[in-house]
Amino acid sequence: MDAAHREVVLLLRSVAVESNRTAAVFGETHDLHRTDLDALAVVVGASLAGREMTPGLLATELRLSSPATTALVDRLERSGHLVRQRSTTDRRRVVLQVQDTARELAREFFTPMAEDVGAVLADMTEDEVRVVARFLQRAVEALRPRPGSPERPAG
Repeated sequence: MDAAHREVVLLLRSVAVESNRTAAVFGETHDLHRTDLDALAVVVGASLAGREMTPGLLATELRLSSPATTALVDRLERSGHLVRQRSTTDRRRVVLQVQDTARELAREFFTPMAEDVGAVLADMTEDEVRVVARFLQRAVEALRPRPGSPERPAG
């Protein structure tokens, strides 16, 4: 790996560290575990993509056992962040929905950060933004564990 590639990898790691710090502060402020935050992000992401999120899919996304997922969903339901509902397309399926109160908490906390990142992007050309977006999409895909593979080691 040459110096420029190494710098990109190190910067990407720094982005992950700062993101984790921000999530930790949010979690501590609102008494949420890291897994709770990850679950809410997955459910919101599915909703934004127009997909229903079931407890089974959530377990797969977070690589959790069925009992751990049930405990997670129960905890998020008790705290008022998530609800179980019947699917609109198949009434036999249960889907997860993030409550508006949870969305508002996240919006209040993360909007300033999003605005700061938006200011960085505003200084870039449309072509540069497209390159960054393409890189980040491919980096996310590269970092995701492959089905059936063990977790990647931290580092």
